[in-house]
Amino acid sequence: MNDPARSTLVDQTVVIVGGSSGVGLAIARLASQSGAKKVVLIGRSRDKLASAATDVGGGNVDIAPADMVDSAALTAAIRSAGTIDHLVLTAVADEKKRIGGIAALSDAQMEGAIDKLRGFFFAARAAAPILRERGSMIFTSGASALKPSARMSILAAVNASVVTLAHALAIELAPVRVNALTPGVVDTPIHQGEEREGIRRWAESELPARRFGQPSDLAHAALFLMTNPYVTGQNLVVDGGLVAR
Repeated sequence: MNDPARSTLVDQTVVIVGGSSGVGLAIARLASQSGAKKVVLIGRSRDKLASAATDVGGGNVDIAPADMVDSAALTAAIRSAGTIDHLVLTAVADEKKRIGGIAALSDAQMEGAIDKLRGFFFAARAAAPILRERGSMIFTSGASALKPSARMSILAAVNASVVTLAHALAIELAPVRVNALTPGVVDTPIHQGEEREGIRRWAESELPARRFGQPSDLAHAALFLMTNPYVTGQNLVVDGGLVAR
């Protein structure tokens, strides 16, 4: 039996940490289009958040500037939304700065990579008391969690930890649903110029899906995780077949 309500967010509040660009912004657009009563965008730059809110439009978007590794500021930003239905975590550190052989990685590079896990922990702790009983959390991981490669050891470890944190919280916070979302290569602003074109060509020739992932691909996956009441404790991989190669 079809249930149209499953694909909508009518009268619900969605908080997106990392919502000013890329995957987070695409999720914000789709959440607004799917009837969300309020979409709250959290990120470090007030100007980027304001631009994203204008992009989403609809009059149902609030912004709350905060750095996710600032526990107090992030907690205040999340709780400013009041009771929430969904927490979506998409913020990432600059991964290019965390790539390197283990012997050459600095303490600062390691700490910067771990900031993702630290920030996601702060966000989940802040949101847990204000989530509706059958709300949800989504933790965005990365394909390196499932398919590590040379020079990406610390990123692989952090992304795998994000997935494990989501699985553990699905048990601890039930009936709140907690899932991980794992993208492959996605066409976001972190890829620019010749690098972006190189990735696009590689994706179109080497990935089983034969295309460069788009933020909208991840947004629709996130909507599924927010609206399907029987999915929890899972890691949804949306990677064009990268891990299967």
